[in-house]
Amino acid sequence: TKPCAIRHITEKMQQKDRRKRTMETLQKYREEILHYLMTFMGGFMGLYAICAHGSYGSAQTGNLMDLLIDVSDGNGFSAAARIGAFLIFSSGIAAAWLLHEFCTLPMRELCIVVDAAALMLSARLPEEVFAFFRVYPIFFATSFQWGSFNHVGQYPSATLFLTGNLKNCVTRWLRYFFYRDVQDLTGARIYTLTIANYLLGGSLGCAAVNIHGAAGVCWAFAPLAVAALVLWQERCAQQEAEEPSEA
Repeated sequence: TKPCAIRHITEKMQQKDRRKRTMETLQKYREEILHYLMTFMGGFMGLYAICAHGSYGSAQTGNLMDLLIDVSDGNGFSAAARIGAFLIFSSGIAAAWLLHEFCTLPMRELCIVVDAAALMLSARLPEEVFAFFRVYPIFFATSFQWGSFNHVGQYPSATLFLTGNLKNCVTRWLRYFFYRDVQDLTGARIYTLTIANYLLGGSLGCAAVNIHGAAGVCWAFAPLAVAALVLWQERCAQQEAEEPSEA
């Protein structure tokens, strides 16, 4: 019985050690994993808005250019709708900044809730509603996400756009090629995977609409659930780390 007891204790210690190593690895890359999930969502929301409602919901450059065209063409209704989109997008940025500066709310968790609510509202609005108005909730959610997820460690990276990430990706690869700095290699990897996840999210956003129409928004709840799980594990790890000091 004694050898069995020793073997049992050894197995438990090995299992505990494996769990510890797994948690350490997850802790090391948790911020990156979360960033890639939200970048996936940035691509999904942007392409979902285009395929389901005909307008890109993750930026304002195109919207403001179209506003100028509407003004020059004398299309007052469309111009007013685009001004509304601009104000809603701006309010999402303002809300994220104000909550971060003056409240103690968990911003990243709140962002996941905002994304889910906005996508569901956009999908549930009746067909009779002007198509561009159905993108309004997504305009708010994407700008709020921009204010909540905008870097990975020391590397600035928006989860909504490709252009800035592409610039940083090319620059980091070139810097690594010429200077062989490991930080440049890390940055190049992060920006490359950011672009890949954005394109993957956009592809699935298109596929969801092609298969299920506006109801394809339900596909987005899977990556949002995974992101929520990652944040929950982070909270648990923080609580465990604080327990010894409280004792």
